[in-house]
Amino acid sequence: MTGEAVPSGSNAKIVLALSSVIIALSFAFPLTLVPSSKYGAISNEAMNLYACTAWAGWAHFVFAYVGQLRSLAPMPGLYQAKKLALFLGVLAVSIVILLSLWLWVGPEAFGALVWVYFIDHSLKAEQFFALGKVAKEPLIARWIRSYQPILCFGWLSVVLLDFGDISGFRWIIWGVSAAMAAMVLLLGGWQDLRAGDKRGTLISLFFVAEAAVWGTLSGFTVPEFLVGVYIFHVALGSFYHYIGAYFAAVARRKPGDWWLLPITIVLVNLGIGALGYLSVNRSGPGELQMLLNPDLFTLWVGLHLVASDVFPLVRKA
Repeated sequence: MTGEAVPSGSNAKIVLALSSVIIALSFAFPLTLVPSSKYGAISNEAMNLYACTAWAGWAHFVFAYVGQLRSLAPMPGLYQAKKLALFLGVLAVSIVILLSLWLWVGPEAFGALVWVYFIDHSLKAEQFFALGKVAKEPLIARWIRSYQPILCFGWLSVVLLDFGDISGFRWIIWGVSAAMAAMVLLLGGWQDLRAGDKRGTLISLFFVAEAAVWGTLSGFTVPEFLVGVYIFHVALGSFYHYIGAYFAAVARRKPGDWWLLPITIVLVNLGIGALGYLSVNRSGPGELQMLLNPDLFTLWVGLHLVASDVFPLVRKA
């Protein structure tokens, strides 16, 4: 999806507002979408929110994959077939590697790694939504440029998921949080805040502040609460990304393209949500259960992130 630049700043408030409303309604939905009893320390409400985030994520993946395939359409037949075969081959290898990693480190650690990786994906997406292109720079250069929110969200994830029972070491939580806040401010953050032209610093300090607060409160709260807080972060980041992508796609929609009409986007999301509910609560095809089961959502997120990074390279190959 390429085209003219779109002033994403004018849509940011709309996207944030819609994301907040969807998250609230998903959390408060009276019907239990996915039984939370088998998930341990998680409430029915938080599980509802996570399930909606996962199913909306699959709708987002569908539009992303269709968009990638559409971008190959103008190529000559044989050349297009070679590109498609290469892309599918990379995806097949990637899913094997990701699944092996998921089984090796466990779902929780894998999920934390994926959401840290998602920050880089989100930064590139914000550029694309606003300008219709992503700045050409090596992956390592972009990660160095965005290392602060990546590190800070990683630290927040460690605290909220209580890796290594870190909640029992309050001085470590305080010391690491203070050190990370100082790092952000001293390594360009103070200047960014004064200039008011970067969100990375604000997000980074927000993550660090939350880590300090939730880490301190973890000894006085039930595990379900902290898991719920983590899911809210995942949901807000995800829906902000989903809806921002739809705004950018609709703005670049060519006349007569029904696939990117708002009503089509809504119907695809509702349809996948219905399939997800049925696959989890009713007996259905095993392949569908594997795709739409919230347990495996981070696995498919990881594949989507890899596909997004690899596809431009495949097109140029």
